[in-house]
Amino acid sequence: MKRFRKKYVVAGMMEWHPIFKTGRTRLQVSFTGGHLCGGACTPASYETSDPVVQAVIEHSEAFRNGKIKIGTQRVIKEKSPVSADPPIEFEYEDIEEVYEYLHNVKEIPLSRLNTTDSCFVEAGKIGVVLKKKTS
Repeated sequence: MKRFRKKYVVAGMMEWHPIFKTGRTRLQVSFTGGHLCGGACTPASYETSDPVVQAVIEHSEAFRNGKIKIGTQRVIKEKSPVSADPPIEFEYEDIEEVYEYLHNVKEIPLSRLNTTDSCFVEAGKIGVVLKKKTS
């Protein structure tokens, strides 16, 4: 199923913050960024890729009567499934080796390697299995 990123526009408005009611749920959406000027006018807009929010907007009275229109929409490219390549195993003696390997070889910023646990999490994200060397 294709997913879309849609930009909704409201002509003649600089900003608008409607509340859409769906059953007992209320959803507030902020249309912003509009400019009113003599020559060309930019409508207020709201952009989302959330299919639930899109459905709420497109089933609203404002959409049905033409106050809200779809300005642009583009297909979201789905990420390809994780490859079937076997994980890389990295054996280490102390945690400093892990920090150096992940930062220098795998180019993970040190800001994401601030604890031992975060090293294991970041390694897992890139398919690296960390193993303590046994004597």
